[in-house]
Amino acid sequence: MWHKILLSLFFTSIFLNATQVDIYALDAKKEGDILTANNDVIVFSDFYFITANRAIYNQKSGDIELFGDVNILRGQNERSHSNYAKINLNSNEAYFNNFFFSNNNLEVWFQSKKSYLNDNFFESKISAVSSCNVEDPDWEIRFSKGWLNRKNNFVHLYNARLYVKNFPIFYLPYFGFSADTHRQSGLLVPKFFLKRNEGFYYEQPIYIATDENWDLQLNPQIRTDRGFGLYSTLRFVDSLYSTGELNFGGFKEKSSYYYKENLKNKIHSGIELKYARNNLMKALLGDNVQEGLWIDATYLNDIDYLNLSSNNTYDLASLVTSKINYFLADENNYYGAYAKYYIDTSKLSNKTTLQEYPSFQYHRFLNNLFDERLRYSFDATFHNFYRPVDPYANQINLELPISYHNTFFEDLLHFTFTESLFASFINYSKIPEKKHEYYFQNTHSFNFYTDLSKNYGDFFHTLNFGLEYLFIGAKSGSISENYLEESAQKDDQINFYTVQYFYNELGQKKLKHKFNLEYLNKKQHFDELKNLLTYYYNDYINFNNETFYSYEKQKFTNVINQIEFSTNFDFNWNFSHAYQNNEYGKYNFIGTRANYIVTPNYNLFGGIWLDTQRAHANMWELGYTFQRKCWNYSLMYRERIDPQLTSAGITAKNQSGVYFVFNFYPIGGIKYDFSLAETESKI
Repeated sequence: MWHKILLSLFFTSIFLNATQVDIYALDAKKEGDILTANNDVIVFSDFYFITANRAIYNQKSGDIELFGDVNILRGQNERSHSNYAKINLNSNEAYFNNFFFSNNNLEVWFQSKKSYLNDNFFESKISAVSSCNVEDPDWEIRFSKGWLNRKNNFVHLYNARLYVKNFPIFYLPYFGFSADTHRQSGLLVPKFFLKRNEGFYYEQPIYIATDENWDLQLNPQIRTDRGFGLYSTLRFVDSLYSTGELNFGGFKEKSSYYYKENLKNKIHSGIELKYARNNLMKALLGDNVQEGLWIDATYLNDIDYLNLSSNNTYDLASLVTSKINYFLADENNYYGAYAKYYIDTSKLSNKTTLQEYPSFQYHRFLNNLFDERLRYSFDATFHNFYRPVDPYANQINLELPISYHNTFFEDLLHFTFTESLFASFINYSKIPEKKHEYYFQNTHSFNFYTDLSKNYGDFFHTLNFGLEYLFIGAKSGSISENYLEESAQKDDQINFYTVQYFYNELGQKKLKHKFNLEYLNKKQHFDELKNLLTYYYNDYINFNNETFYSYEKQKFTNVINQIEFSTNFDFNWNFSHAYQNNEYGKYNFIGTRANYIVTPNYNLFGGIWLDTQRAHANMWELGYTFQRKCWNYSLMYRERIDPQLTSAGITAKNQSGVYFVFNFYPIGGIKYDFSLAETESKI
């Protein structure tokens, strides 16, 4: 019989938005506009691929009812399963019972008792949502009613309950989150923690993204025993050639905390701007011109502006430096304009801090002079130094090196002779006994060097070594103030340098070594030794050392050692040691950090940074992370030292605490921070 064999029926709607439908089944019959199909039903249309146990299709209305094991592929991304579905193939409106829904563009799936779906919205009742495995999910949010905006993929849930392995954790009358990675305005995941000295902390980030060219994030915060504040970040793209970020905000202390801590400022405020652009006038000057503008500027009234920001990534022990750099260059010439502004966060006032703005530079790149063996370049700089208190000045430096280069013994030996002319002129302010100073010198440099390479079978060696003899010719004048930029005042000296590399038979780098030693002729002693060594033991272990030794000062001025160890990404460990002894003081630090992936789910980590000169730890932490596909949490104990500006000067605040962070992907998470103890000491 005809209904016992495979039957293919084709229908075409008479409407303008006609939909082509092909239905295949083992048992089918048609009565008027109604087609009934049973057993292994397959439905094709312009937008759907459907399988079911039974189907009833109304050709006139475009409605199709599906029964039994209903599987639907809608477009290229959407998949669903239910035991009953009613779909209008013309309008794409659909109703489902016992519905499972997923979309490749979404990070989550849905299950529901009853659901409604169209091109704009997906609504469901008595449902659950999660990003974990469908069978026995680690977590899910169950809700009585919810809907998904299919245009922006934002999920709205009512009477939401978070379950972890079928155990209820918390309840929210309403909960909303984004289910994809596209930008959109809304509330971000809040942050809160508890500190003994500051009370309960709560921060609610607000994200505003109404335009493709910019977005704004507001971070209001409250610390119940300390005060309240607002930080903000504006990110923008103002042209095809530029991007920028503007951060600004402030924090107001409560009077009780302000007087108890003896702080210098009751309000901590600041503003930061980062901006990069590579085309200002380039379009007018031609494609052979390079151009760049970079602004990295920060202004703050004290260091607590940085301490209290949740986006704090600064090295708070260093000087806060603002820079504005602009350059314009072609194949022969370079023009630059710069400015630097310093804020010493350890000072109550920066009136004595020397600033540098503006500075200008012109540089002529290396060019041939009559012959390719004869070359020259030229450099001119202007620096304006200023401060409200104490002397300041401006300085002009001019330098003209002319060099002759030749090779001998079939390029085995290279020889370069350089005649360099240098002049510096300074005008002082607030120094009555002297208004002007200058310094002039010319230097002669003889440089002999060679490049060698040889294959030894088991390894390959390249060696570059040279000997440079530099002595001073005519000179006159002097520059007495040492706080200005170092000039080219030099002494007769001999420099020996070498650079060598070792490679194994596979061409892998095994050792890199750079060495430089300076000998001062007139003083008849060595000046400075510089040694840089990196040893690559294998693919997992390498050692690096940088050593600077001053013979004049009879001490090591800078030593940095670092060891890195890793094994197939399961374990990595690094150890570093940094020593510095110069006019700014003596510093000695030891730091180490390790990370061990015990299993695909467990990750242990820890680290410490010790100031051995002052016999205390600047920071140490120990913790672990549990990671699953759809969620993770971290538990960590940390101690650290943060600087704080008081009316008596800079102090160090020691903080120790337990940190607990968990995240449910992609809805976000919560960070819990409990400060166990706080102490304060002078720096």
